[in-house]
Amino acid sequence: MDFATEYALRRLIHRSAELQDLGQVEELAQLFADGEIVFGGLGQVYSGVAGVRELLSQHVFYDANGVRANPAQVYATNRALHYLSNVDVFLDTAGEAAATSRFLIIQQRESRPRIVFGGRYLDSFSRGDGGYRFRRRIVEVHLVGDTKGYVSGHFWGT
Repeated sequence: MDFATEYALRRLIHRSAELQDLGQVEELAQLFADGEIVFGGLGQVYSGVAGVRELLSQHVFYDANGVRANPAQVYATNRALHYLSNVDVFLDTAGEAAATSRFLIIQQRESRPRIVFGGRYLDSFSRGDGGYRFRRRIVEVHLVGDTKGYVSGHFWGT
């Protein structure tokens, strides 16, 4: 794999986390315009721009009190940060691209930060005129911390 391709794919993965932290819902949704996000253990699938909007507007709390706000301000108001590590990128001879990475989401609540959840992203990509885009992101949640004020109870089936 050439360095430029690997860099472009790593940047796309990191950009998705950055957009979540900045509350840029529309721009984040565009990264998945031709793709989907799948929550592995829950069997929930969110496809395309509308699906990502639904995910962010129906399942994520927007402030410390659990009150929903304007979806464009989702992460800007709940003070969460997404950290990525262990990013591995794979490209086969046919040009198919995939990646795995670990994530940890931390949210500032009351007087100190708290771990919300952590796990692994399994990403696959398609290549178009504008470069690579997400085709599918499978979210495997391995650690569940204090989700109050971040996701609604029905999201986790509670």
